[in-house]
Order: sequence, then structure tokens, then C-alpha cells
Amino acid sequence: METRSKALYEYLVEHATNFTEDWMKRQRVIKGSDYSADAPAEVMNRVKEQNSNYVRLVAKSLYQTEEEMKETISAWTSQTAADRIKSKTDLTEVAWNSGVFRRVYWEYVQKFVKQTEMEITLDDVFTWEKKINYTLDYVFETFIVVFMEILMNRLASQATLIKELSAPVISLTKEVGLLPLIGEIDTTRAKGLMESTLTQSIDARINTLIVDLSGVVMVDTMVAHQIFKLMDALNLLGVRSIVTGIRPEVAQTAVQLGIDFSGITTEGNLQNVVKKIIQS
Repeated sequence: METRSKALYEYLVEHATNFTEDWMKRQRVIKGSDYSADAPAEVMNRVKEQNSNYVRLVAKSLYQTEEEMKETISAWTSQTAADRIKSKTDLTEVAWNSGVFRRVYWEYVQKFVKQTEMEITLDDVFTWEKKINYTLDYVFETFIVVFMEILMNRLASQATLIKELSAPVISLTKEVGLLPLIGEIDTTRAKGLMESTLTQSIDARINTLIVDLSGVVMVDTMVAHQIFKLMDALNLLGVRSIVTGIRPEVAQTAVQLGIDFSGITTEGNLQNVVKKIIQS
């Protein structure tokens, strides 16, 4: 059995390039996919090299222990998943190609059985089936895990960036910062606003923060409550806060809702505040 498995391994390794060419012939035209039949030459050559290496790695599993196979495959999937996620290749395309690869792989096992002069038994074929299919399943499983981990980390980074951009503290001087708020402030954004503003104010080492509301079209009790909480937190950190740019319609709504801004330092517009800072 060991001799026959070794012969199959050598056959698959020897025909890895031909295998890849047969695999490429079955590719569809998918815009932006690394697997697309019309992919740029440099992309196609890279994919061909990866696929031929994949053929060899799966073949190696025929004589590896489960632990050895997993170590080998994990290294390959980590690199390949990172490469795929850089392109527009989605998981649907990856899954489809996983099936294509499996079919071609077994076609080459069948070719070996027909061409070899060795006597291949049914037990041999079923033993190879367990080894090869288990390896292919493990490849797909680890690929998805790595792919999704990279994707979720990227989304988390983008979410953090968006949060920071939605509440950026801009340094006007070494001691004065500006927080321009624009658009609608919902509960989720309001909570993120508190964390981001406090962190940025500490990092910038400012002692005065101007909160400009000229870009906020509506202030309800929830928004006002969050602003008051922010002011209190800034005060505890030793940062004086000034609210500016409250629009007339916002002020009218605040009065109707009974929102009291009397305990907060306010200015009519940002220009007046900046002018005072420059002159002081």
C-alpha cells in the first residue's frame, strides 16, 4: 500500500502543471475574480503557480500524518486567502472552484489507476479517498476561516476609521481643539462620539474644546443628553468646552422640548470663538 501511495504521489506531482492547465480550462469569466478565464496574465500566472503547488501539497497528504498535513495546509491557505481577499474574488467563486479542483483531482487519480502497471485494489482507492477528501475539506475549512478573519479585521478597521472621521477633533492651537459635528446623531453614533472625543482630546493634550453644531439639523433630548454627558466628562478631564453654531430651528426645538443649555458655555458662531482665541 505504501509503495502504491508513493507512486500515486509521484504521478500527481509530475502532472501538477498539466492538472492546472486542465483546471484553468474549466474557469468561467467572472469580472474581477482571480480565477476568471480572462484574468490579466500576471494574475493568471500567479494563480497557476499557487494551484500547481496546491496539487503537490494535497498529494503529499497521502503519506503524511493528520498533524503534518494540517500544518502544511494551514501555511498554504493563510497565504492564498490573503492573496484572494486583495482582489474581488468572493467566497462563492472560491467554493465553486473548490468543487472544480476536487473533480479534476479525482480524474487524475483515475488516470493513474488506468495507466499504472501496479495492481490497485478497491481498498487502495478508498484509503486514498479518505486521505485526499479529508485534506481538501480541511483546505476549504481553513481557507474560509482565514478569509473571514481577514475580512472582519478589515471591516473593524474601517468601522473605527469611520467612527473617528464622524467625530474628528481638529487641533486649532496647541491647547484648543475643534469638534465639528455634521448630520444626524443617533444613539449608536452618540455613544461612539463620547469615547472618540475623550480619547482624541487626551491624545491632543488640549484644554479647550469647541463643539460646533452648525452641521447638525436636529437636536432631540437624547442628543442633548449625550452632549451634556460629553461636557461633564470633558470637565472631569480638565477640558473646558464651548458649544457653537446652534441653528435657530435647533434652538427653537430645544426650547419646545425643555432642553436647557444655560449650564453650557455657548457662542453664536465658530468665527467669533476662533477670533477670541486668536486675540487672547
